[in-house]
Amino acid sequence: MTIMETDNADSVDERTTPDLTKIRFDELETVEMTQADSETEFGVSIPFAPEFPATTGLELSGGHTVVYTEIPPGKELGTHTDSPEELLVCLEGDGVEIWAGDGGGELAAGEMAVFPAMEPHGLRNTGSETARFVAFFSDSTTVHEFEAPLDPLGDSIVRT
Repeated sequence: MTIMETDNADSVDERTTPDLTKIRFDELETVEMTQADSETEFGVSIPFAPEFPATTGLELSGGHTVVYTEIPPGKELGTHTDSPEELLVCLEGDGVEIWAGDGGGELAAGEMAVFPAMEPHGLRNTGSETARFVAFFSDSTTVHEFEAPLDPLGDSIVRT
């Protein structure tokens, strides 16, 4: 696991072109996920996966997957594996516990964690505000496998 800090979140180029697609994370519809007998509770949107319930209807052609996640205070995104490497950027929040394999640490807004492919990992929001994340995966087909089924999906495996 690697944690990287960013210095300037305002370095985004504001130019637009006719082919540019922009998405606001705070406007995405999310699906609330839970697991029985655990503190797992999070909202998730997979904006470019047409088969996922919370999507924009847009598809990416670049061979990657983007996942937006919100974790309320005191809740977690339980231990799971992802088929490709995951780059997880914390957009908002502090006091987020992260773990991967035998390692762990904290993540806060403006920091990024890198989780190796198939390495069991998870997140717990110990802060006082909803933590928000965007994750990038280098494969257009990503398999996320959780320790227990996620409701409302009724399955421990999520394919994007």
